[in-house]
Amino acid sequence: METRKVQRTGKSTFIVSLPKNWATKNGVQAGSIVYINQGDNGALTLSTDRSERDLRAKLDIGNKSGEHLIRDIIGCYVGGYRTIEVTSSHMSSAQKKDLHQIVNKLIGPEILEETINKVVIQDLLSSEELQSERALKRIKTVVKSMIQDALTSLLNNNEELAMDVILRDNDVDRLYLLISRQFTEILRSGSVKQETLNPITAFNYMHAASNLERIADHAHKIAEIASQCNYTLPEDMREELSSMEALLCALIDESISNLLQTNSDKANELIDKISEMQRRAQGIAKSSITKDKSEMLVRLVIAGSLERMLDYIMNIGELTINLSQATNHPDKI
Repeated sequence: METRKVQRTGKSTFIVSLPKNWATKNGVQAGSIVYINQGDNGALTLSTDRSERDLRAKLDIGNKSGEHLIRDIIGCYVGGYRTIEVTSSHMSSAQKKDLHQIVNKLIGPEILEETINKVVIQDLLSSEELQSERALKRIKTVVKSMIQDALTSLLNNNEELAMDVILRDNDVDRLYLLISRQFTEILRSGSVKQETLNPITAFNYMHAASNLERIADHAHKIAEIASQCNYTLPEDMREELSSMEALLCALIDESISNLLQTNSDKANELIDKISEMQRRAQGIAKSSITKDKSEMLVRLVIAGSLERMLDYIMNIGELTINLSQATNHPDKI
């Protein structure tokens, strides 16, 4: 760490000299413009470029295909690269199919160039088009609709609705990856254009999105059961699931609202409510005396998924409390 002595000229101008090595490395000369971002903790981040830099990644995939290739592309995307140049000496049609498949599952990237041995993917989404807070609210909306429709499809033996829920899981995955990417961008630059989030808030939003994504996975699991279930659920279970649906959605709404408002008192109240709800979820598995193995299995799987959903909502409540403490005491961070 280098130190500088602050100088003053005139009545209101403070001057600090820049480290020569940094200035040379970044091409700073007399008359150059630099950009300063002020963090909540008083730290200043200095940058020579506030435009959306064309961070490029060159990826030689060789014979890699399938999930391994898809994971590499996702890694570049979440890493904040705006252009991904994928090359191979002999790129197969299967590899190109994988590239098209993953691009269709991400928000922003498009294939701009495709030749025999090269595919160029470029992110066309600007940072301010879908900011983290808006993306988080969008995930919340999709997850709530998945829970509602997954349980409705189970109660009404509606296979078509169940399949629609399963497809919606991809939307949640796409939004979660976008928020993860934006967190990386904030770490790279100190902030995103027109984005008011500091890194601590962005970190907690990303983890909240991760918990919502896991809730969506369990809604997906319930929908899969509904798509394969060909018998009517017992009345006691139908009534309990109908009640749980509304309560779960209300808890999700409340958890995200508390997080966005950094309301730790409400978050603590939410966590207390969830403890009671978890006992109700456990009761779904224990309340039947049936010896029907299919019903017993359905009860166990659904009760388990509901419990996990409640755990993830509780996690969001804990994130809210953590964020509240971190942002209310910046001098102790």
